Amino acid sequence: MYSVDEGAILAVRIARVTRTPVLNHRVLRLVLEGGAVLEMSPGHPTADGRQLGSLLQGDELDEQHSVLSAKLVDYPYAHTYDILPDSSTGAYFAAGALVGSTLTRKDSHTVFGN
Repeated sequence: MYSVDEGAILAVRIARVTRTPVLNHRVLRLVLEGGAVLEMSPGHPTADGRQLGSLLQGDELDEQHSVLSAKLVDYPYAHTYDILPDSSTGAYFAAGALVGSTLTRKDSHTVFGN
């Protein structure tokens, strides 16, 4: 996975993965300038600490991507997954856009699944 580590974009290990069961869950579908689409929980952090659910059309997600549209949609799966890159920032690239992690370095040892 790609992350920002010590100011550089690098391929890094995944330090932690969690899986959370959900029922009747909704995610935010963000369509970004350039055509990328992200579907993440509204409370998911951006790389600079805002919540994705606070983003509106025209807002910047990161330095490279503006939001064209933001809409809540049904999530059809039984689980959500959270990842933490093994980097100094904990941010990672999803669909080419830099987002934050819902997980923290606290208690981070390599765990695949919960």
